[in-house]
Amino acid sequence: MTGIFPFLRQRLPFLGLLLAAIAGILFSDFVASPSGVFCALAAVFLLLALCLARGPWIYLSVACAFACVHVWQTRESTSQELAALVKAGRFLVVARGSVFSDPVAYGAAHERFTMRVESLEIEGKALRPSASVAVVTPAPAPAQGDQVTVTGSLQVIAPPRNPGEFDAKSWMARNGVTCQIDVAAAGDVLIDRKAPDYALISIANRSRKWMEQTLRLGISDDPVVCDFLAGMVLGVTASIPDALQQEFRNTGTYHLFSVSGLHVGMIALILWQALKIGGVSRRWAVLVIIPALFFYALLTGWKPSSLRSAVMSAIFLIGMTSSRQPVPINSLCAAAFLILVQWTNEIFNPGFQLSFLVVAAILLLAVPLHDLIRKHCHPDSFVPRQLWTRSQKWAWEAVEGLGGLVSVSLAAWVGSLPLTLWYFHMVSFSALPANLLIVPLAFVIMVTAALALFGGVFPGTLAAIFNNANWVFSKLLLGTVHLISCLPASFVYVGSPAPAPVSVTVFDFGAGGGAGIESAGRIWLIDCGPKHEFGGVLAPWLRSRGKPAPEGVILTHGDARHIGGAGELVGSNPPGVIVESMLDDRSSQRNQLAKRLLELRIPKSLHRAGDTIRISKDATLRVLYPPPGIPRDVADDKALVLRLDTARTRVLFLSDAGPATLEWLVQNAPSELPADVIIKGAPRSGVPMDTAFVDAVRPGLIVSTAAHFPESERMDESWKRLVEARGIRVFRQDLSGAVRIDIRPQGYEASGFFDGSRFSAPLK
Repeated sequence: MTGIFPFLRQRLPFLGLLLAAIAGILFSDFVASPSGVFCALAAVFLLLALCLARGPWIYLSVACAFACVHVWQTRESTSQELAALVKAGRFLVVARGSVFSDPVAYGAAHERFTMRVESLEIEGKALRPSASVAVVTPAPAPAQGDQVTVTGSLQVIAPPRNPGEFDAKSWMARNGVTCQIDVAAAGDVLIDRKAPDYALISIANRSRKWMEQTLRLGISDDPVVCDFLAGMVLGVTASIPDALQQEFRNTGTYHLFSVSGLHVGMIALILWQALKIGGVSRRWAVLVIIPALFFYALLTGWKPSSLRSAVMSAIFLIGMTSSRQPVPINSLCAAAFLILVQWTNEIFNPGFQLSFLVVAAILLLAVPLHDLIRKHCHPDSFVPRQLWTRSQKWAWEAVEGLGGLVSVSLAAWVGSLPLTLWYFHMVSFSALPANLLIVPLAFVIMVTAALALFGGVFPGTLAAIFNNANWVFSKLLLGTVHLISCLPASFVYVGSPAPAPVSVTVFDFGAGGGAGIESAGRIWLIDCGPKHEFGGVLAPWLRSRGKPAPEGVILTHGDARHIGGAGELVGSNPPGVIVESMLDDRSSQRNQLAKRLLELRIPKSLHRAGDTIRISKDATLRVLYPPPGIPRDVADDKALVLRLDTARTRVLFLSDAGPATLEWLVQNAPSELPADVIIKGAPRSGVPMDTAFVDAVRPGLIVSTAAHFPESERMDESWKRLVEARGIRVFRQDLSGAVRIDIRPQGYEASGFFDGSRFSAPLK
């Protein structure tokens, strides 16, 4: 084994320390013991280590010490104490403190930043929690480092309400933030004192803004290239189109936007060569480069990947000035250990995991893979190099250069594969060839960007000249990524198997609507929710099911809160077919979608009462409404009403059907109505479902959308009591969140995603 992994023969003190730290953090995260227990154990094990001079006691002491720190930073933190005080309520507060993070976009017109609270007034009580909170305010938000006073509504950050939705609650908690202040107006955020101009963070922010402006000189008329350069050089990705970011993810090249070892290594190499040309000695070059790398990490957001790279580079550069060369794998472990000392929760950060796993794979696998390539491409091991022909020498040099790129890219792909599958449900088969083309071009772009920034110091057009050269390189890189992303089998999604032969997921879109039906590896969507929910809910849910797009989409009516996401779906990964009601309406959203479908040549099918849509051999959708030619003025009364038929279970989808629709169904299709489950929205009229209709359907379960706004979307409590008096279970989605209904031969089971509520109905 030591022949395969030579690093096992080396002394790696930080490897043991890192493993002990990870074990302690994970153990304390799953075991609800107070910090005092771990602190006492750490002291005991340290005493044993000093008395017995045995290594295992040291590692146990380190594990318990990290466990103690992790408990301090999580369960016993001031942020958790604030969350316990607020609980599930909303409180008007006045908070004073400093802006800790750089503001980021939050929706269309808001920004979010993290604030370190020094004092808090809540319901007339003055507190000094010394906790971090998230603040959502109308743009523009104050700058990082500013002292501010914020007036707003304080609440605990809510967990996700839909499967596939980003878990902001857990993410923010891992970053020491449990509560959020929602600010109604920009005037409710007062800047008490601006960040000092000489503060390091202010210098970094001003430098980043200047760099962004400089990189746009001469090419500002092409915002896509400008945003790409800002994302690649500075890690600023907020303005990069989602479709473009997805192409980089599909080709395994998204690391270009995540400032990591590749970027830090490029910056170090550029600075090293520049200082070498300037005649600077090695020792002085190291003294210049190390602070520059850490400033670059600060400039780009102080992310784990950039911090890890800066620490590793510093260790390597210091080794170059001494008589001993550092061991790369030990330096990697040292960097991870030091980051965990700073914040133990980083171990749960996907960026931290991906960064260190990829670099570890490169350090462990790249050299053996390169040696294997050399072995199979060597001209002749018995012929001295001096006797090689010119073509053999050229071929060998190509093997050396290309083999190095192939081995590093393949090792990085292997290292990233487990986490890519876990977090993104995707395997990119094009990552290896894409990186072979993209990484050298990315280095050219970084060098040209550095020259443009250098030219921006001087007046004139020097920066614009280099930017125009970078425009050509960027266009070439973007075109290459787009081309590779479009290749067949460039990437595949790997999803989890369906939990039942037929599963229905009713998404919680508030006043909107949308549901997914899974059966036999096929997915059909009934409505897509509002536009702003597609990227955060539907798209990740589809990926988690192993699907870039559904086989079909049924759009019940033209309400933007039901079909807004269809435009996003069609623009990214078009479904096989679009099904709509044959009744036309005046919806501008539906008209825009129709034009988009014509442009993309996506087939559309108009359906009416009596039509059947086969999803799989186990599931069929039958259209119950509308019939042809029925006069209706209200969009809700033009909506498709569908019934999902399985072997022994029926699910009735009513969309936002109003009283006129329900009355027509009772009078004209009473035999079609009996179903086990009703999934309903709320008509704009606000009139609740007639109990006569409920009696005609005789369901065991009703899943109803419910929202606080507008008034018509609120749950009618009196109607709910009347329905429950009939022995019918009601899931109101303002409480349950998304609802999944698993249909099996022996019955069906419904579960609420948000509150964990459950309902089972075995067949008799």
